[in-house]
Amino acid sequence: MSVTMHITITTKDGCFDEFHALAKEELAFTRGFEGCMSIHTSSSRDTNTLKFAEVWKSEEDFNTYFAKRVERSGEDFARLLAGPPEKECFQTDDWGYGKEWQK
Repeated sequence: MSVTMHITITTKDGCFDEFHALAKEELAFTRGFEGCMSIHTSSSRDTNTLKFAEVWKSEEDFNTYFAKRVERSGEDFARLLAGPPEKECFQTDDWGYGKEWQK
């Protein structure tokens, strides 16, 4: 069983592009972390918002990663973000909508 973490990040006015580029650059660090299975990102420059849907093997794996992320990027968070990231954890449900459903 895995979990899906929904992370919402809002940047300060004028900081969206810098944070967006930083997040893209830092993706390899996140993807290489123990337990990270996938990441999808959506963003809106109009609302200074980025939303991440990340699938992890466990919430514990995510929390271990996130502590390292804050350690690694905390200064950038403080400088570029309007507030701390909002985190929500959900059980990942696999209802079989892979390639098999198309048959």
